[in-house]
Amino acid sequence: MKNKKVIISLVVVLVVAVGAFMGWKMMFGVQKVAVDSSEQGQKIEQYANPDAFITPFQLKELMEDGGDVVVLGALDPKAADAQIAGSFTFWRGDYSAEESDYPYGGMSADVEKMEAFLSSKGVKEDTILVTYASNSHHDAARLWFQLKSLGHEDVRYLDGGLNAWAGAGYPTGGSNPTVEPSNYKAPNPNTELLATLDDVIAALDDASVEILDTRDASEESGEETKSGAFGPGKIEGAVFIPWETAVAEDTTLKTIDELKEIYGGLEGKNVIAYCQSGVRSAHSLLVLSQALGYENVLNYDGSWIEYSYEVYEKGNELARIENGAE
Repeated sequence: MKNKKVIISLVVVLVVAVGAFMGWKMMFGVQKVAVDSSEQGQKIEQYANPDAFITPFQLKELMEDGGDVVVLGALDPKAADAQIAGSFTFWRGDYSAEESDYPYGGMSADVEKMEAFLSSKGVKEDTILVTYASNSHHDAARLWFQLKSLGHEDVRYLDGGLNAWAGAGYPTGGSNPTVEPSNYKAPNPNTELLATLDDVIAALDDASVEILDTRDASEESGEETKSGAFGPGKIEGAVFIPWETAVAEDTTLKTIDELKEIYGGLEGKNVIAYCQSGVRSAHSLLVLSQALGYENVLNYDGSWIEYSYEVYEKGNELARIENGAE
């Protein structure tokens, strides 16, 4: 009888463990997707700047040709899946500002830290850089944004990321190869894609500028305040288009016609995109500027973390909000 109870207990533990593992995999494991590489390539060719994007098939060929290409994977370390073979993988802290640099988190790393980061990967000024992520691909877009802000010429976003790469059956594992460090110097550090707090405050009373909220509906409505922010709400008057609206069910970007239908109301306008910390909004920046070819689109790096700090911690009356705390 005692042995029977022990067996039942072990079975229960096993079921719970399996259930927990499956739930963990659903949350963090890569969702492999099958993408027609020919159709994907044709879709990208219709974008305003197709050179800013690359398909898994094109990346595989590029890597096999032996050219100077470095593949950079912005991947949450909780993920259990093997990365693109031969790529470098890391997480946000490696390319974010030091905690001591600001009284809040989520800001981009400075030029010196980015130069050291890329030097450790053997990157040179003329290296082809490909960024990728898994499941939610906004981190690849954030890295793209930061690399372009260094003035690096050839930076490409992997459409579908690890999901489409793994779905195609391409090699995984063997990431973070040992390479000889370079002495990378940013070719042309710039703020061409960057919006600051002052830019956002000025835009509040400028009818020529649209502020774009790319967060989740619960954040925009003030129902949810994500960790790192100082209170609920949205920037006053911001247009609400969640970043993932641009993403198809298979995690690749939507077609040019679908994107025009989503963002057509922003065409010809000055746009400042924001989210929690400039990550999801970087994805919208990529779509608007590179896929649709809209000019004068900026990413607010500080986003809601910095803006809510100004509102709730500093009492900055110029930083007006909606849906905030009473």
